[in-house]
Parts: sequence; C-alpha cells; structure tokens
Amino acid sequence: MSFSDHLDNFIKQREQFGQQPNRIQKRHAYVVADATDQSKAREAMAKEQEQATLRAEQETKQYHQRIRGRCVLPSEAQQERQNDTRPADPDRIAYIQQLKKDLKLKKYSAE
Repeated sequence: MSFSDHLDNFIKQREQFGQQPNRIQKRHAYVVADATDQSKAREAMAKEQEQATLRAEQETKQYHQRIRGRCVLPSEAQQERQNDTRPADPDRIAYIQQLKKDLKLKKYSAE
C-alpha cells in the first residue's frame, strides 16, 4: 500500500465519520461561589471593627490603632508592643546558627 493510498483512505474515513474538532484548551476560570456563613461572619466582624475604630476616634478626637482586635490609643499601642518584645536568648540564637550550618553541610554533601 503506497502513501497516496493510505492518504486517500484517511481522507475517506474523515469524511465518513465527520471531522473531529480540534482540541480546545481548557482555560482556568475563577468560579465565584456563594458566600458561606463563615465568610459572611468574618466580613461582618471586620466591618464592625472598622466602625468601632472610627467611633473611638470621633468620641475621643484622637487617632486610634487596632491591636489584636482592640481599639487603642497610640501610646497604649506603643506600650503593648514594648511588652510583647522579649530579649534574645543567646542559647537559642546559637542553636539556630548550628542548625543552619548542619543544613548547609547536608546540602553540600548530598550534591
């Protein structure tokens, strides 16, 4: 069977069964889903916190910041931040540096 015969057979089959559609690339589309109760509650809480911040500013005529969901004055916020920080532990820093060295050694020995 020659190539031209094979080509003729292929064309006949294609005409007989209909031309198959070209592959269509499937595009990823973002699906907008209905909001769940949890997401609605989260949005409502965020909106209420923003409104509470604005009310606090209007009542005291001072700028307020939110820290952990609470509206506080900048001086209180600064005090909160100072209380949160703790001094660096030298033993912990040395331990982390040793872990980094060990990881580098493992990385280079694996290559």
